[in-house]
Amino acid sequence: MTAHPVGTEQARALTEHLVRRGLASPDSAPDIRPMTGGVSNDVFAVTGPDLDVVVKRALSQLRVAQSWTADTARLDTEGRALRLAGCLTPAAVPQVHDLSDGYLVIERAPHSWHTWRDDLMAGAVSLSVAERLGRVLGTWQRTTAQEPRLTAEFTDLTVFRQLRVNPFHTAIRERHPDLAEPIEETVAVMAEAHTCLVHGDYSPKNVLADPAGEGVWVIDWEVAHVGDPTFDPAWITGHLLLKTINEPRYTASYAEAARTFLRTLRTETEGVVALDPAQLVRQTACLVLARVDGKSPAPYLDAEARDRARTLGRDLLHHSPALITDAWEYLK
Repeated sequence: MTAHPVGTEQARALTEHLVRRGLASPDSAPDIRPMTGGVSNDVFAVTGPDLDVVVKRALSQLRVAQSWTADTARLDTEGRALRLAGCLTPAAVPQVHDLSDGYLVIERAPHSWHTWRDDLMAGAVSLSVAERLGRVLGTWQRTTAQEPRLTAEFTDLTVFRQLRVNPFHTAIRERHPDLAEPIEETVAVMAEAHTCLVHGDYSPKNVLADPAGEGVWVIDWEVAHVGDPTFDPAWITGHLLLKTINEPRYTASYAEAARTFLRTLRTETEGVVALDPAQLVRQTACLVLARVDGKSPAPYLDAEARDRARTLGRDLLHHSPALITDAWEYLK
């Protein structure tokens, strides 16, 4: 994804903010470079004397072809969620340096780290990363389910509806009216679930991995909320299915990564959080369809791959397998 250039006024305001918050000296001239990323934020790498951070500002109008707006207060949600996750799993998220005045300043990953999405696209499918993601997510789910006081400030679902339910579930229901019943069931079950902390974008693009295998970070927490425990595992599994469609030569590796991730997650949450297999299948199917027919289609899928993804999503909703890992049988 293309990085958007930094305007003069934007750079000045950002620098003044860092000085005001004591993160940069008044006489410093930090180097500010735009970073590639998602469609919902301006993201900058800022370096200078004793300074190496990432700074984010939320966009009210997302960078997509269709009209898509969202409350910029989600940046505050992201900062608070990162702090909570940092208390539960300090090694799994970047440290929050500052959250104020519409800016989120966080620790920057080592320059050698890269997204798990890039690895998966290249066929480098690390089962150790899949296992860590299952363990980390399981820790968040188990702990917040047992201690609901931890998530008392994440009950507002406004941004989750704006950035997930409406552009994903609602959009595909309009595009596929014959699937309205299972899609509406998915949304209804999700709306009634107040089980544990949900990241809301638990996908390979938001996983930063150390190529030496020493660390994994999960970033981009702007839609964090208390909700359905199937949502996050559906995103990992769904993206592994989409990668399979895009690169079928790595099918066995993607399928094994999904099994490893889900097995570890279930082990971590056993006896505390129940992962409904039917809801997990429906959530995954909705994600697969949404990355073709929703407001944010996966850019790496060509026309043939989009057709296969659409067929898979529809098949999973029309003829649901007992387990989501059986979905790979649909692609043979």
